[in-house]
Amino acid sequence: MDQIVDRNLVGSVKLSDINTRVQRANAHFNRLLAVKSAGRQTVDVDQEISEISSQIDNLIQDLSAYRDTYATSDQRRRLDDIIHSLADYKSAVAWVGSMLGIDFASTVSFIEPFGAVFDRVQSELTSIVEETGRDAQLRAAEATRQAQYTVQTFLYSAVAVMLGIALLAWLIGRYQQRLRISSEMLRQQVEMRTAELRQANSDLVASAETLRQLGDAGLALTATLDLAEVHVALHNHLSGLVPLDAFGIAHLSVDGHQLVFDQFVANGQALPAFTRKAEAAEPAVQALRQGVELVIVGDSATRWAASVAALDWDIQAAVWWPLVVSGRVLGLITVQSRDIGAYNPQALEILRSACAYAAIAIANARSYYELEATLVELRTTQGQLVQQEKMASLGRLVAGVAHEINTPLGVVLTAAGSLHGGVVDLRDAIAQGRLTRAALEAGIGEWADLATVVERNALRTAALVKSFSAVAVDESGGRVLETDLSILLDDLVTLFRPALDRSAIRLVAAVPDGLVLRTVPESLTDALTRILSNTIDHAFIGRSDGRVVLSAVTALDGVVITVSDDGVGIPDDLIGKVCDPFFTTGRASGHPGLGLHVAYNQVTQRLRGNLEIRSGTLGGTIVALRLPMLRS
Repeated sequence: MDQIVDRNLVGSVKLSDINTRVQRANAHFNRLLAVKSAGRQTVDVDQEISEISSQIDNLIQDLSAYRDTYATSDQRRRLDDIIHSLADYKSAVAWVGSMLGIDFASTVSFIEPFGAVFDRVQSELTSIVEETGRDAQLRAAEATRQAQYTVQTFLYSAVAVMLGIALLAWLIGRYQQRLRISSEMLRQQVEMRTAELRQANSDLVASAETLRQLGDAGLALTATLDLAEVHVALHNHLSGLVPLDAFGIAHLSVDGHQLVFDQFVANGQALPAFTRKAEAAEPAVQALRQGVELVIVGDSATRWAASVAALDWDIQAAVWWPLVVSGRVLGLITVQSRDIGAYNPQALEILRSACAYAAIAIANARSYYELEATLVELRTTQGQLVQQEKMASLGRLVAGVAHEINTPLGVVLTAAGSLHGGVVDLRDAIAQGRLTRAALEAGIGEWADLATVVERNALRTAALVKSFSAVAVDESGGRVLETDLSILLDDLVTLFRPALDRSAIRLVAAVPDGLVLRTVPESLTDALTRILSNTIDHAFIGRSDGRVVLSAVTALDGVVITVSDDGVGIPDDLIGKVCDPFFTTGRASGHPGLGLHVAYNQVTQRLRGNLEIRSGTLGGTIVALRLPMLRS
């Protein structure tokens, strides 16, 4: 019986020790989360997670040994469940550790179900510890009862041997005393372990609540880009985490001579923004310039508060914490309290974590404001550039029109002057009686030639004006129709064939039958006619043969029509200019340089498509028209 009682006592103490170590492992992990939330980059997360996992492995081994040595059949089943829960706990620790540097908000949200596993393990272990203690006490009482029964039996059966009975009674008394001492020690140990477990559980609950509040603060601070809202949210969340009799957010002015308080809340009242001279001895100035945390308590805090007009009460503790992002000090946060012990190590850790969130939120808000200002400036600059480009384009257009029209008009004016001079000479000859038949016939011939020149150049001017009018696309002209491209492109080939028959240039169409496009057929025909005319006029200079292919294929949202040739091609330095108005390499041949420009306007404006000109991989030129389906 003595061995059974001792065995139960030892088993109860071992189980209490295991229960305490479970608490320590969980507390170790919660401290890691709290330190990591504070932005402590010096913490080796992998090492800490490895140590916690090793502790859990040892706990599982010791629980298995206890189950096999001390547990009852009912306890074995319950201990198996606890061992499985600890294995799950270990897996969760590894997962949370891997996510700490990636998504801290997700790790915080995982703590609640995570804590449920721990609570279940703690409750079950505590229950088994209490049951084991009670069982040990019951076994001690049973041993005492059996001992008393044995004494009575020996007294009744051995009255003659009083000395032996007395000796046996003394031994039994010692044994009973030992049992009572052991039972009392077990009870005290159980009570002590239970108190420790309750305190550890209370600390863990408080730690989890703090982490939750810090997570809420981080979400609230980073959810807005309004600087004033960030300041208010920071004050509201900090007031629920650390003692606050005064709270402020400040930064140095650009010249560094003024300490600017963007927000200051004293005794629950928000004060208007204000500035103070940035004196070197001012704690806030030291924290900003050195980028370090400053804490003052007691008389030092009281003397400092007395020197500040905004604070008219007894401050016993104050903290200044700089807001740093990527090595740049954005400002600082100060918290102050009448309680000298307000900012203990735990409160400072909470403050550091909150300030890390605040620094990121303030940096984001300031970047947003700077981006908005830059965007407004860019839009203004873009408008100015567009206006300048419009004026430059208009200038080029006017210069081109003037240049093209001046030549035929100059010829007309010259011819008209010659005609006027001839008429004056004829009139003078008639008045003086010097007119002869030969002179009259010569004058009539000259005047006929001049009239021909005037007519030819007037017609050229009219043709130029007509070409200029085609530069501006009439949006109201033409209707959107279902157009069979196989018919339209075949008609174009037929239209150009007479002109091509005089040379060895072949024009072929490669279009699937029934390829239909909703478009404006007049504008498409005009654009393709100008492109083909430009190809025939310029692609085969110096050559007597060539090949032009007019093809069409379906695209994702419409059709791609391609005009490709195997001609001389376009130099790289000119290919980007061929659609500019009045750009031509054949001005001496009478080309005004408007064909491709008009085609480009038709495709991009009236047909809502895109025109691209590029060199072919084997030479020649490719003109691609990407045309969408038009609705109306």
